[in-house]
Amino acid sequence: MYYSNVNLKYFIFFLIWLTPIFAFAYPWQIDQDENFITLKKNGEIQHGNNIHFNFDKDNGCRFNVFFFIYTMQDNPSPLNEIFEDQQIYLNFGGQEILASVAFTSPFGLGEIAGIYVAQNIPLSKEFIKMNEDMLQDDLMTMTIQKEYAKYFDIPEENWSFENFEDKIYEAHNICIANQI
Repeated sequence: MYYSNVNLKYFIFFLIWLTPIFAFAYPWQIDQDENFITLKKNGEIQHGNNIHFNFDKDNGCRFNVFFFIYTMQDNPSPLNEIFEDQQIYLNFGGQEILASVAFTSPFGLGEIAGIYVAQNIPLSKEFIKMNEDMLQDDLMTMTIQKEYAKYFDIPEENWSFENFEDKIYEAHNICIANQI
């Protein structure tokens, strides 16, 4: 009996120890709806911080790149009031870019912001090359810059871009095959 309890204890410890490893292993996901094909990937720091490549069937399969970021920071007013001008500086893959805050909304105990990095982009080899140049060890990093970082308790995110080129072309091909 003692032997079984010890083994069970180690088995449970081993299972709990491995659970976070499995949680980080989400692959690229392709979703479809009536108007869009979406390639998305969960964040490595906060899993709900998904990055989306949203292909528009009505617009020649051009796509938007955006992500959601969650904060529980105790902000003085709702984020949509703080970001009145709708612009935010990010360091995205080592390059400073000006992004657009599309919306903010209360969510759970905090708020979530939808931030557009690029809009109405045609898929091209140049786009793929630009993304590859911004990667470090297959990770795309994002840090909210300047005065905006103070509104987020975790103002950074990483996404694994392993197999990105294959997956973005797969999503694009599905869009082309399903254009309206």
